Amino acid sequence: MGDVFPELKQHEVRIGDIIAAEEASFGKTLVKGIEKFKKAAQDVQGRILSGQDAFILWDTYGFPLDLTQLMVEERGLIVDVEGFNNAMDEAREKSRSARNKQAGGAIIMDADATSALLRKGVSTTDDSFKFIWFQDHESVIKAIYTGSEFVESVSAGDDVGIVLESTSFYAEQGGQIFDTGSLDGSFGSFQVCNVQIFGGFVLHIGSLSGMTGKFSVGAKVTCKVDYDRRRLIAPNHTCTHMLNFALREVLGDHVDQKGSIVLPEKLRFDFSHDPNRDGAINADHLRKIESIVNEQIKAELDVYSKEATLAEAKRINGLRAVFGEVYPDPVRVVAIGRKVEELLANPENREWSSISSELCGGTHITNTREAKAFALLSEEGIAKGVRRITAVTTESALKAMELGDLLLQEVDDASKMEVNLLDKKVASLKTSVDSASNPAAKKADIRAKIAQLQNQLKKAQKKIAEQNMQKAVTIAIELAELATKEGKTFCISRIDVGLDAAALREAVSKVIQQKEMPVMVFSIDEITNKAVVYAGVPEKSESIKRLEVSEWLTKALGPLKGKCGRGKGGLATGQGTDASRVNEAIDLATSFASMKLR
Repeated sequence: MGDVFPELKQHEVRIGDIIAAEEASFGKTLVKGIEKFKKAAQDVQGRILSGQDAFILWDTYGFPLDLTQLMVEERGLIVDVEGFNNAMDEAREKSRSARNKQAGGAIIMDADATSALLRKGVSTTDDSFKFIWFQDHESVIKAIYTGSEFVESVSAGDDVGIVLESTSFYAEQGGQIFDTGSLDGSFGSFQVCNVQIFGGFVLHIGSLSGMTGKFSVGAKVTCKVDYDRRRLIAPNHTCTHMLNFALREVLGDHVDQKGSIVLPEKLRFDFSHDPNRDGAINADHLRKIESIVNEQIKAELDVYSKEATLAEAKRINGLRAVFGEVYPDPVRVVAIGRKVEELLANPENREWSSISSELCGGTHITNTREAKAFALLSEEGIAKGVRRITAVTTESALKAMELGDLLLQEVDDASKMEVNLLDKKVASLKTSVDSASNPAAKKADIRAKIAQLQNQLKKAQKKIAEQNMQKAVTIAIELAELATKEGKTFCISRIDVGLDAAALREAVSKVIQQKEMPVMVFSIDEITNKAVVYAGVPEKSESIKRLEVSEWLTKALGPLKGKCGRGKGGLATGQGTDASRVNEAIDLATSFASMKLR
C-alpha cells in the first residue's frame, strides 16, 4: 500500500496498518476510494480538502473521517470538518425526506410533523364537506409540507402536501381510495393527485400546474373534486356493504370483514372463512352471493347515513364493522333500505339483521340503482382462513356479464362443430375464458361446458382413430395383395386418414406381418397442407439388405419438404409441409424402391 501512497511512507506504522485493515474490509471499493482521494487532493485549491469530498469518501467508499484527516496531513492539507458535518446533516435530511415520500408521490406526515402543526396552533382539518357532492368548497391554506419540512410558500413544479382549514376532498381511509381534483386560487391551479390523512390533518398532495406561479400559507382556494371519478368509486364502496351482507346470508355469521380496497375500476373485499372449518366455497355460493347484491340493486333501495354515538350505533342489531378497527365517536352509520333513525330508535329489532348496516366514513351512492349491476369476478384464498373477492359494478359489470353470455353461447355453438375443427376451438375457448373478466359463477359454468366438450371431443377422436385404423389396415392389405398378384416386390399406397400416424403405423405393421414385403403409406391433411408418411421393410427379408427404410423414406419426403429420423425395427415415419406434391413423392418412392429391389 506504500506504493500507492508514497507520501505516507514516513508514517508506515501509524497509517499502513489502518490502510491494510481497510483494504481487507473494502477490497476493490477501497482501491477506488484511494483513487478518488488522490484526485480530490490534486484538485485542492489552497490547503483545504472540501467537506463534500471528505463526505463522499465516507459515504461511498467507507473512509472514516479520521483516516481522511491522516491522509491529507501527509500532503500538508487539512479537512473542512464543518463542511463534512453539513454534508452529513444534509444527507440525513434527504434520507428522512425519502422515507416520508412514498412511490407515486405520496408524502407522509409523521408524528413530529403533526405535532409541529399543533404547536403552531393549526387545527385538524374539517373534512365533513366530503359528504356534499357536486359543490365547490372554499377554504384556506393552513400549511405547506415538502415531506421533510413546512414552508411558507412554494413554486410551480414542486410536489408538496397542502393542509387546508376545511376540505371537500375524501382522504384515503377505510379501504376507499382518495379523491383527485384541483385547488384553484389567484395563484393558478394546484393539481391534487393524492389525499391522505395524518392525525386528523388532511394532506392534499400534488403540484402547481404550469411553468410559473407561487402560492403561500394563508391563500384562499376553491376545492374542485373530480366528481366524475368519485361517481365510479361510490357504487363500488356501497356494493362492498351489500357484498358483506350477502356473504353472511350465504356463508353464515362467521364471516367478518378483514379488509377492502375500493377503486374507480373495481372493488376488493377480504373476509374470514376457513374452507376446512366452514366448508368450501363453490360456484353455487358465488352465484347466490352475486344474485343477492343484484337483487338489492334492482330493488332501488335508498342509501342512508347519519352520525350517532359509538355506543348507540353498536346496539343496532346486525350492524357490521371491521374487527379491530378503531372508530371515532361519534361514528357514521350507513344503512341500505332503511333510515338510520329507524335503526337507532329500535336498535334491537330483529328485522335489522335482514338489511345492510355498517359503521363507515366513506362516500356512497344515494340509491342502489346507481350501481346498475354487480359482477363477482373472482374468489380466492389469500391467507389461512381469509378469502378475497374481486368484483366490478356499473358499466364494467354489465360488460362482464355480456362477455360471459357471449362466451357461453360460443361454447354452445362449438358443440355443433366438426371434430377436426373442434380441437383447436376448445383450446381457443379455454384461453379466452381464462383471460376474460366475466362473473366467476358464469366462468365456472363455461368451464364445465368446455370440459363436456373435451369429453365429447375425446370420444369422437377415439372413434375416428378406431375407424382410421380399421380403414388404413384394410386398404393397405388389399393393395398389398394386389401388388403381390401383379408380381411387385413392394407396395406403395395413399390412404386418406389425415395426419393419423398411429393408423398408418398399424397398416404398415400388418402388411409386413402378413405379406412380408416393403410397404410405404402416404396420407395428407388438405386443411393444413401437411402429409404424413410411414414406411416399413421386413427385418428378416432379403430386401432389407438392398432397401434401407430411412433412406427410402427420406427420398419420398423430398418433394413434401419433410424430414425423418433413423428408423427402428425396420419402421420409419416422417412429415412433410407441402402435401400438394404427394403424387410426385409417390412416384419418387416407387422409382427408388424399383431401382433398389431389381
